[in-house]
Amino acid sequence: MNKFHICFGPSSYGTLRSVFHKQNLLQTESIIRIDDDFSVGPLHRLETANGMNERIEWIHSFFKQVEGVSPEDMSTLKAYLLRNLTLPSQIPDGSNVILWHGQNASDAIGMSYAVSMLQDKNLSFETIDVTAFSVDSDYKLRDLDGNEESYVLKSVAALPPRLVMDAYQVKKDMAAPLVQNLILEWEKWSHSDESMLRVFKQGEVLAVSEDFYDASLLEHASKKFQKAARVIGTVMGESDQCIGDTYLIHRVHELIKKGLLEYRGELMPLHRLEIRLK
Repeated sequence: MNKFHICFGPSSYGTLRSVFHKQNLLQTESIIRIDDDFSVGPLHRLETANGMNERIEWIHSFFKQVEGVSPEDMSTLKAYLLRNLTLPSQIPDGSNVILWHGQNASDAIGMSYAVSMLQDKNLSFETIDVTAFSVDSDYKLRDLDGNEESYVLKSVAALPPRLVMDAYQVKKDMAAPLVQNLILEWEKWSHSDESMLRVFKQGEVLAVSEDFYDASLLEHASKKFQKAARVIGTVMGESDQCIGDTYLIHRVHELIKKGLLEYRGELMPLHRLEIRLK
């Protein structure tokens, strides 16, 4: 039986591919990467070419506002996103599909997207939840003082390469009812054209207001100017969500427009921007 591993994002793909190469697994097992951050932006009809092109246009406009994007980078991103639509053609009937994911909004929606795209194929599904794996194995990190403390992995990208094969060993079958639930979940997101930001709370994905992270950004800003990148990095590190820096840059710009933050330097690029509470 053909085995296909599906993961989300370039970092997850890089980790799995490196480990699988060292284990000589790439000769018999394939890795497919789905590129997108499903926690941000429109998801309407993303399984169709029209829906995907609308999302690509939104991403282009969004990136231009917050950090700029070269035509070459946009072309590469567009190619990766359009490749997501070819998922069914990449996996033959009768294959075993293994979904690698963490408990975060993007992966949860990404799983529903992938399973929905593959629903007309004769496939068996398994899942590897790295968040559950880190809890069950009592994964630990050392703090700055050298003390070990338990740490919950929120994404495959955070999984240390040395633990990839351990996580592989605890993969679980995905029962038919769960597969059907994922298909229905994608139908819900695909037919929603209002939500622009989503988070993972208590085992489910929730649509939230676009200012969800504003309070945390303001909390970590101060009356003294400091690098905006430092504030954003702190919010990313302390949040219980997986959120990219691009969205937080956008929110910093919005807080500046609202008069809640002052800035000096330049709005773009990020390393030239300093902010403080107004």
